[in-house]
Amino acid sequence: MAGDTPGPLRGALRNRSGSCIALCYHSVAEPGPAWSSVSPEAFERQLSALERRGYRGAGGASLPNLASGRGDGKHRAALLTFDDGYRDNHDVAFPLLRRYGFTGLFFVLPTFVDRGAPLLWPEVEERVRAHPSVMRSMTWRQVEAMAEGGCEFGSHGLLHRHLTRLDDEELHEELWESRRLIKERLGNCDTLAYPFGDWSPRVARAAAAAGYSWAFTLPDGAQRDATALSIPRIPVDHRDGSTRFALKASPLGRRLLLSPLKDRLRGLRLAQGR
Repeated sequence: MAGDTPGPLRGALRNRSGSCIALCYHSVAEPGPAWSSVSPEAFERQLSALERRGYRGAGGASLPNLASGRGDGKHRAALLTFDDGYRDNHDVAFPLLRRYGFTGLFFVLPTFVDRGAPLLWPEVEERVRAHPSVMRSMTWRQVEAMAEGGCEFGSHGLLHRHLTRLDDEELHEELWESRRLIKERLGNCDTLAYPFGDWSPRVARAAAAAGYSWAFTLPDGAQRDATALSIPRIPVDHRDGSTRFALKASPLGRRLLLSPLKDRLRGLRLAQGR
């Protein structure tokens, strides 16, 4: 598939410095599904902690400067990203972001937004049964209200599929059509978050060919390098109390979480558990 991917990033978007942090949220609800939610109280504490550390919200317009390492010269940049487009992103997260002076970058599935539909794909069927009121998409009216309030939106594909498992035609449809639908409603769509964080150089080339300038990963372990189409994020979920979140907010903690050492430590734990 045509399309050239950019070279390695040297700047703040590698997510290892004190000048920029890139976090990934999903639902902000209580009670919410494990592994993909934080409570509103925890989310507010985390925003307060970032504010005390000198972070300010950053969006798509900040990405070129952050990629070059320039930043804005005044504040640390917090890229607060949200995957899937949960309805509580509008009802709960959006007001809290505004209260603390942050913005957000929300990655939605436009075919779900069309109907405000349940966020249902094979991997989350149990979560939908357990939390039907939480596992629902925003509507376009809610998305447009947030966009008017300063939030930005990107693509999360059409059906939340593993992009690396698709053939070229299916991959083309997921990337091109989702971007087209979002642009049709909001005027632009330059960013992508890979569903499940599942990507490869082939997928990144397809994203470039589809017109995306920036794309975000969600590594479960090591990610040594970063490009404009493979910006690593740190996930935040229900397990992240104050101490654990402070580790993720620190440059040292993020270096560890994105380093091969994390994979080795996980391997040791699994070996000891046998």
